[in-house]
Amino acid sequence: MKKNLFYFLFCFFLLFSSAPAFGGFDDFAGTWKNMDANTGGITKLRIAIEGSEVRVNAWGKCHPEDCDWGEIKADAYGPSASSNIQSSAQALIARYKTDFSSTILVITRAGSDRLKAEAYTSFRDGSGRSNYAAEYTFNRARIQAVVPGVVRPMQPVQPIQPVKEDCISFSPDNAKVVTAQGRWKIADGTHWMFDFGEKRHEAERALSVIKHYRTNQSCFVGRPDPSLQYLLVSGRSPEGSARGEDCVSFNPDTIEAKNVNGRWKIVDGSHWLFDFEGNEAEARDALNIIKQHGFTKSCFVGRPEPDFQYLRK
Repeated sequence: MKKNLFYFLFCFFLLFSSAPAFGGFDDFAGTWKNMDANTGGITKLRIAIEGSEVRVNAWGKCHPEDCDWGEIKADAYGPSASSNIQSSAQALIARYKTDFSSTILVITRAGSDRLKAEAYTSFRDGSGRSNYAAEYTFNRARIQAVVPGVVRPMQPVQPIQPVKEDCISFSPDNAKVVTAQGRWKIADGTHWMFDFGEKRHEAERALSVIKHYRTNQSCFVGRPDPSLQYLLVSGRSPEGSARGEDCVSFNPDTIEAKNVNGRWKIVDGSHWLFDFEGNEAEARDALNIIKQHGFTKSCFVGRPEPDFQYLRK
């Protein structure tokens, strides 16, 4: 363990000492694509700046769609302790954690419109797999230029179709984790709402989300076997953030319902968010509900096979 830590710190020192002296946050912000189209690792990065905060979203190679690792806060590093981080940041570090692994992502500039990312992955699931380091180079994704004098026709804005929502009210104060016949559940009195099987920790984590946001409605698209479940607070979207959340960001203005290889999905560009199999009507209802409430985050408890998902702003 000490050898691995020493190796990581040594590599980080080499990266940092050789990083070009670029102009801080603005040089990291944007969407970046791996130069190796055949990579088996990280395919894309999106780096967002919100005031003094930096957030990184990474995607890994999966089939048929790349896996969204989610958006997390990153730490920025300048050349000295007295540096203005926003104007002189030379490196970013993002730390991704799952139930079975941990990846430290070190991002530095590698020239004009180019980033280098080194990923240090360690396993903690007892599988016997070796820890490993990987290096990737990214180009900034091109933005279509605006040609003076050329007017592009605007696409018509699709109106939000009102949907009658299917919701059950409950009391967040009365909600608690219970066990029944060896299965852990969240119940409101004698009515159970969510089933977590043998995963007590995930049940307790989900309950903390409910109490944090004070949600009091559990809603469905397509019962008795819903294709989408979400929570509301007296008819409104949960807002804010909770510590340790696992969320994926999306833009409600650009998502659409689309048939992908015979399955209806809600997609944001090339990234799909929700799968409705062959049910077009439920996909379109869910799309309108998401737009109606202005959801911008899809959140999970217990990936890669979550028993609890929720949407929020």
